[in-house]
Parts: sequence; structure tokens; C-alpha cells
Amino acid sequence: MTRRMVVYEIAKVLLILAELAFAAFIGYSVVRLLWFAVQLALSKLSPELLNSIADGLPERVAFAGKYIRFFVTGMSGEEAISQLIRHGVVLLIGFGALMLARLGLRYVERSFKQRYMPEVLEQTFSDLSYEAKRRSAAEETLCDVGLLSSVERYYTANRLEGLYRDCWVASQEIICGGVYADDYTSHKVKVRGQWMTIRLNVDFDATVILESRGTKNRFSHRGIAKRMVEIQPDHEGLAQQFVCYADSPEDFRSLVTVEMAEKLLSMTERYPDLCVIFRQGCIHVLIRRRSFNRRWEPFCPFCFPQLKREAHRLYGPLMDFTDMLLE
Repeated sequence: MTRRMVVYEIAKVLLILAELAFAAFIGYSVVRLLWFAVQLALSKLSPELLNSIADGLPERVAFAGKYIRFFVTGMSGEEAISQLIRHGVVLLIGFGALMLARLGLRYVERSFKQRYMPEVLEQTFSDLSYEAKRRSAAEETLCDVGLLSSVERYYTANRLEGLYRDCWVASQEIICGGVYADDYTSHKVKVRGQWMTIRLNVDFDATVILESRGTKNRFSHRGIAKRMVEIQPDHEGLAQQFVCYADSPEDFRSLVTVEMAEKLLSMTERYPDLCVIFRQGCIHVLIRRRSFNRRWEPFCPFCFPQLKREAHRLYGPLMDFTDMLLE
């Protein structure tokens, strides 16, 4: 870590401490709410009745009388309701402060990467630039083909974007809450992994989906099957490895040639769980792998080794697939 990064690290540590403090504050408020809820319920009974119940317990459960007397404070119902309202407002304030702290932590993380990632890329991969701005999920291919609705997308700042071999390329690590359409009635599927986009220098409007058989990133739900055609490829290896959908058999044959099928099958040796989407001049590849944990990432120190690991993690597969397509 350099002196230039200390400001970001201090801001991150302070925000994490603030999150922990607000979480403890919320926990305390919840306990108080439960306490006064019990007091409100007990206010409907007289203290004398409760004490008599505690005194009349059998010897084997006499210890329970201590707990009954502990809760008997003689608080009136009006006082309990007043305290419930007060601590409910405090709880909402705590939740709001926690959300602000989380947003601040994400902002510090994105600012750090926007400031130092270009320097790391210049030293490691001179042909790539970096951009960490959030994109609207409604503009993404997963939404365009009906696989994902915008409210289900969990954003991450881990994103690379630039030009490689005269192709616009982008790579990011994503987690989606579910992939399904209105007609999909089965369980939700969590989509996780690295999402890559390679814009080819070829124009085509057709949509073709190739999904690895047995993948956990399932795309072939009823919504897709209803408006696309399931293709049985002539290539035996491709038929064994992938479930294929396209707008029409002609579109599939024009995009997934024998040469392309061989290339994709060669990539499954290195990345066995992958899904491929051809759409509007781009090829999108989703590799399922546990390459990062968004929950623990803020606790990693802000330093150049962290950025280099992220750059290699995102750029390596992207370069492999780009080279494969342009061979």
C-alpha cells in the first residue's frame, strides 16, 4: 500500500466500523422492541395475578417464577406503546444509516479502482482500459432476451472494458438473484460467475444461446423455449456438450459453424461450465466459477496486489475467448 492509498483505506476502515456500530445499534433496538412488546402484552394482566402464578409453580419448575417476576415491571399499556413507537423510529434511523454507510463503502471502492486500475492495466496489459460505472440492468443482454429482470441484478465494481485486437471487450463478475421469465414456474436459479462481452466486427441480428448441459447457470427455461427454436446440432460433440436455442435453424447454422463448434468445445476443456449467447454483433460468455466473494471483498486492503489479482482474474479468460474467436 502506498501513501496515496492511505486516504482510501482510512475511509474504508471508518465506514466498516460505522456499519458494525449501526448493526449493533439495530440489534439493541430490536431487543428493546421485543421487551416493550412483552410489556404491552403483560399490561393486559395484573401484576398480582402474575406473581401468584409464579408463587404457585411446582417445585420442579420453580425457577421459571424468577423469569416471570423479571418481566413483571408494572408498566402500563400506554407507556409500552409509547416506547414501542420511539424504538421503532430509532430502528428505522439505524437501518437508514446502515444503508448510507454501505453506499459510501461502495463509492469509496469504485473511486479507488477508477483512480488506480488504469495504472495497473498500463503496467500489465497495455491494450486495455478500465471503467467501473454502473450500467442499467435493463440495457443488458440478460434482460434483452428475457432471462433477467432489472430488479434482480446485484451490481459489482469489478469490471474491465477496452479494446483488444480491434474488438471492443468487457468483462465483469456478476451475481444475479434468478434467471426466469413470467412463464417459468420452477425454482429460481442463482447466476454467478464472469460475464464477458466481445463485439465482433461482423453484423448479425439473430440470437443464439448455447447452454452447457448440467450447468448451474440455467438459461433454457420455458420463456426461451416458447419463442425460440431448440436446435439439434449436426456436430456430435456440440450436441453432447450444449443445449442450443436460436431464432431459426438458419440463424444457428450461419453463426455456429463447424469451425466455431470446434473452438467452443476446445474452450470447455479449460472452462467446463459456460454459456454462450450470440446477439446483435456480440458474443457473450458466462463462465460459472467462484472467482470472488462480494461479501468479503471490502475487507481486503486497498493495494496494488489486489488490483493486479483482479486484473488477471478478469482479463485472462477474456483474452482466451477473444483469441479463440479471432484465430
